[in-house]
Amino acid sequence: MTTNAPTWWDAHRPSSEQDEPFSRELLDLLDAVETAFAETAAGTPGWEDPHDGPDGDWRDALEEEYSRCLAPGKYRILWARADAWTQVLFARGWADAAEIADGASLPWLIEPLTARHRATVLRPRRPGAQPLTLLRTAPDDATGSTDLTGADAQLPGLVIGLGEPIVPVETVPDCGCDACDSGSADLLEALDSTILSIVDGSFEVTLSPGTESQRTSFGGSLSSDDERVTVSAQISAGPWADDWTPRTLIPPVEPVRRPRWFR
Repeated sequence: MTTNAPTWWDAHRPSSEQDEPFSRELLDLLDAVETAFAETAAGTPGWEDPHDGPDGDWRDALEEEYSRCLAPGKYRILWARADAWTQVLFARGWADAAEIADGASLPWLIEPLTARHRATVLRPRRPGAQPLTLLRTAPDDATGSTDLTGADAQLPGLVIGLGEPIVPVETVPDCGCDACDSGSADLLEALDSTILSIVDGSFEVTLSPGTESQRTSFGGSLSSDDERVTVSAQISAGPWADDWTPRTLIPPVEPVRRPRWFR
């Protein structure tokens, strides 16, 4: 794994046309993670979108690609990226790291929709900052399942959790089948942007029974009718570093109002 390839945050450098380019401190943090990743990902190469043809044309997914993953071990790259983040955040003195053998033993405010195995919990040293949990969704030695239809199918993914008790705020991949595979770059960007938002102090989760909304500087989401959400709470991340200015959150995500005639 080399670090000379373009990164997703190149588009956020001050020379870009972004409305809010990344600060120098933020770019230095991401570059440090990329450098550490060159070591942690030595045995987990990235891959391109398998639906991109050699002529540049994109093809539709094949029927047989659904509910299967011919190379599940490739998703270990997510564990390697999480390890790189852990190394950098600990080396900077921003957090203490604890390894938890059984992720199910952790205090979850909302239960993840995945299997729970080993987890790394990073507890920031700065007051007001929120803990970060990196949960593996398969055993360390799992080879992974090619058939994803079974209840016992294993895929080496990652759940990112915020706060304590923990709210799972991102699962990568959200679907590991070959039909939904868009390449490793998209997965790493989703992982990075979530962890970055927590560490930067620009992540907010609002809960009420059945409803969860999230917002960061990158976007937001609103889900309803979720039976796992039984409490009302708001978890706001604070920056992990002193003298750090968080990025601006997007406006609150408003629910879609149904017309009166809709029942």
